[in-house]
Amino acid sequence: MNAFPRLRRRAPGASEDGFVTAETAMVLPSLVGLGLALALIVAAAAAQLRCTDAAWEAARTLARGDSPAAAQQAAHRLSPPGASVFVNTGDGSVLVRVSARISLGGALLPGVHVNGRAQVSCEPATPCAGGGSGPGAR
Repeated sequence: MNAFPRLRRRAPGASEDGFVTAETAMVLPSLVGLGLALALIVAAAAAQLRCTDAAWEAARTLARGDSPAAAQQAAHRLSPPGASVFVNTGDGSVLVRVSARISLGGALLPGVHVNGRAQVSCEPATPCAGGGSGPGAR
């Protein structure tokens, strides 16, 4: 009598279709989750860049001596929808902060809060070079 059980051998050309289906069913949810995470990261990076660009544009506008309304308009034109803008002038410079909350997928994924900030020195003989402070938030 043989101590080792006899192994069944597959016939040549036997099908293994069920294995591929099971592996795909295990991997597919992970790939979908990874894709959603990458989409959220790209959307957050794009919104971050938009906030930073909006802050720089508003700060340059104020540093040139334009009105605060023009700076607010420039910031809101370049920022993501629903962004808030905070402007502070003092010590011969302009500080602008733009922040926004973005969400991708509604309630399925958490929202991400992004910020952009810029600080620019005022040009001589402009209203902001006088050292006054005037926050303007929306």
